[in-house]
Amino acid sequence: MSNGQDDEDDDLGARNSLPLPLIRHDLGERRPAVPSAPSLPSAPTTPDAPSGGALPAPTTPPAGTLPAPTTPNAGALPAPSASALPRGALARGLLDDDEPAVTQRSTASGRRSVLPRTAPPVSPEEAPPPTLLRVSDLRVSFAADGRVTRALDRVSFTVPRGRTVALVGESGCGKTVTALSILRLLPAPYATIDGGSIELDGQDLLALSEREMRAVRGGKIGMIFQEPMTSLNPVYTVSAQIAEAIRLHRPMSRGDARLYAVNLLRKVGFPEPEVRANSYPHELSGGMRQRVMIAMALAPEPSLLIADEPTTALDTTTQAQILDLLERLKAETSMSLLLIAHDLAVVGELADEIVVLYAGVVVEQGPARDVLAAPSHPYTRALLRSIPARGLRPHRVRGERSLRLPTIPGALPDLRDPPRGCRFQDRCDAVFDRCRAEAPDLYAVPPGAGHHAARCFLLTGPGRAGNEGAS
Repeated sequence: MSNGQDDEDDDLGARNSLPLPLIRHDLGERRPAVPSAPSLPSAPTTPDAPSGGALPAPTTPPAGTLPAPTTPNAGALPAPSASALPRGALARGLLDDDEPAVTQRSTASGRRSVLPRTAPPVSPEEAPPPTLLRVSDLRVSFAADGRVTRALDRVSFTVPRGRTVALVGESGCGKTVTALSILRLLPAPYATIDGGSIELDGQDLLALSEREMRAVRGGKIGMIFQEPMTSLNPVYTVSAQIAEAIRLHRPMSRGDARLYAVNLLRKVGFPEPEVRANSYPHELSGGMRQRVMIAMALAPEPSLLIADEPTTALDTTTQAQILDLLERLKAETSMSLLLIAHDLAVVGELADEIVVLYAGVVVEQGPARDVLAAPSHPYTRALLRSIPARGLRPHRVRGERSLRLPTIPGALPDLRDPPRGCRFQDRCDAVFDRCRAEAPDLYAVPPGAGHHAARCFLLTGPGRAGNEGAS
């Protein structure tokens, strides 16, 4: 019988040996079929010669010679090329085998590839999409009981037009505070924006008056709040609440606004929208209430939609439906999406770019494919390891120890008195002296490369941690 220390060592070894989780596991059921070449008619047979004349006899090659190679018929179609496949087909593995690329396993090592469905890489000739939202050096603090909490510290990221950017991190990292800061909905006077800028289409939102900001909220920027039951008014029907959001930004009569609300409910997949539009929020399920929130956010046709954990407290089937709905609406309206989530499986579904927040600081950001396939910050790697892997935990045999779910030890630091240096130092398994002495900057991954960057001294040079010595 082993003691407690041996059990701890076994769990630690098993946790560190776990592979990175797979992000997409359902693409195989929804993959579009690759168009195949139509079958060609068989060669016509030579009919019997009519009595009026004989057909010329076919020529045969002399003995000992090979026949000339035959050329394809004019109507033959070539095999589909990679450029002719549907958007995202290469990322979903349509050219390989029946298993999607993101769920393929290596028979030698057992490692799984973490390749989310993202937009195709930008070619050197193609210019990147213009920036819709730009957040630069945003600093937010909360004051209570005579003490100041630094909720956000120099947060910077951009949201391109028509793209999805995901803010990722555990609870308390500053994701929702970032969204509320963009809409200037922070609770006053306790919360203040201490510095930085927030620009939407080149317009500084922090410089607008409250009257001008009301035209932006719900107009140019729509938001799906985290909990629909607490966001909807329980004493009004859902059609009345959607119609109110419509009339705030469009000159429309009550009757026309209600008809438009019914059409919006139909657009978001609401069953029997004409009848259910007269329902109250408590009469609807969680998934239907979330669809009402999406309809309200889409009512004024915003250019940016902020979704604050839109699948929280929903079952797996409803989560998949909501994610498919958001992806379809984004493609139909060409709007940008700022997705707030702590579930990396959801991020792998939708995101084109990822921004990882920890304790109010951006610790890693870049294209979703790069961040999920090659995470460079210890916190990002720990988040990926903590996802339950499909099929990794078989039924436990009686008398045998089960494999524990990997977790991140420790807790977030107290932001009223943040630690000097890296904020992840107390929970990091690769910490060394420099991490405790100074705060790291964002370094390109790999050094000198492009958009992918992480806030870690391990990227400043080979063997850095080894030279400093672990502490």
